[in-house]
Amino acid sequence: MERPFPIEDLVDRIGNRYAIVVAVSKRACQLKAGAKPCVAVDSKNPTTIALHEIAAGYVHIEDALPPEAEQEEASDDDAQLLSAAIDDIDDEEDEEEDGEDEEKED
Repeated sequence: MERPFPIEDLVDRIGNRYAIVVAVSKRACQLKAGAKPCVAVDSKNPTTIALHEIAAGYVHIEDALPPEAEQEEASDDDAQLLSAAIDDIDDEEDEEEDGEDEEKED
């Protein structure tokens, strides 16, 4: 079976294969839920229709961050989450130690 469009064209337009997969998945779910297709395709498969819609330019990805920005944002978020988790663990350990001290005094 011949592809109606090269996947590389989609990658060039969207940014990366993973963004394409997410966009196709979300649009296919919309189509399954009853959304009207934006293109006329012989297939009834929602995934195929979604791919054709993206290739035709009807589906766009909004708020897509460049890979460098995603990486920086993720590392900042990860660092904050890790810091908060460590603080929580320290607080729990302090509370446990205080509880043990009180039991020994009794």
